[in-house]
Amino acid sequence: MLSKYLRAYAKIFKRNTSAQFFEIGYVDAFAGTGEIPRRELKGFFRDDPELLKSEEEFRVKRALEVAPPFDHYVFIEKDGKKCEELAALAQDFPNTDIKVMNEDANTALLQWCRQLDTKRQRAVVFLDPFGASVEWKVIEAIAGTKAVDLWILFPFGAINRMLVNDGLPPKSWAKRLTRIFGTNEWEKFYSTSSWKSLIDPDNRVQRVHRTADQKQITTFFRKRLQDKFAAVAEPGFLFNSRGSLLFVLFFAAGNERGANAGLTIANDLLRDLNDQIR
Repeated sequence: MLSKYLRAYAKIFKRNTSAQFFEIGYVDAFAGTGEIPRRELKGFFRDDPELLKSEEEFRVKRALEVAPPFDHYVFIEKDGKKCEELAALAQDFPNTDIKVMNEDANTALLQWCRQLDTKRQRAVVFLDPFGASVEWKVIEAIAGTKAVDLWILFPFGAINRMLVNDGLPPKSWAKRLTRIFGTNEWEKFYSTSSWKSLIDPDNRVQRVHRTADQKQITTFFRKRLQDKFAAVAEPGFLFNSRGSLLFVLFFAAGNERGANAGLTIANDLLRDLNDQIR
């Protein structure tokens, strides 16, 4: 899906005379090594060279192979060893402007947003966070450029675990949830009920419990994006083999003039994703 979007995005800017003025960039903020290991091949399939060749998929390499190419690529990764592997991969593309940043993604993205020349540059940012590590202030900074299309894998599974059912989350989790959502309004996911104590009728027993379901949490985050970006697509849903929701894939267009084109492409891709899951 990401590859399809990047190809469509690049074509718009490289082949549309009114858009050729802009330089375009792609940022992968949790790049890893760019390698996604595939399931181990068993039995006689182990000896099939074509299957072995397709055993691994390279997300970073796919982005680098987009044609027409982007003008700039930025790969952010906190792990130094993985950065070395990214740098080695970059050597396969000697004529491409590739920057590998060995930094925390939140810090690096804030720096990148400050340095973006919004009069001359447009970009796509992909956030595939480790756990719930993306802070709202980063998303807000990306939206503030009004020059960036954002794809984000919202880590619903991790956030759902922090939003415990009985009682409010522990303080450390509550602070983290506030950083992720950029507000403490997530506390509205909880309700308080009370009743007279059977042991002591003069006192009331109170119980705090979560009332928000999957749809309400997803809708809340989407509304937060809509408050900052020019347009936000209908989300895509990614489940595990047991049917539990792990991630929600969001697309948000930052530039008002280009929002309709980006939104049309993203909605088609996300609709296809949801149809496959059904």
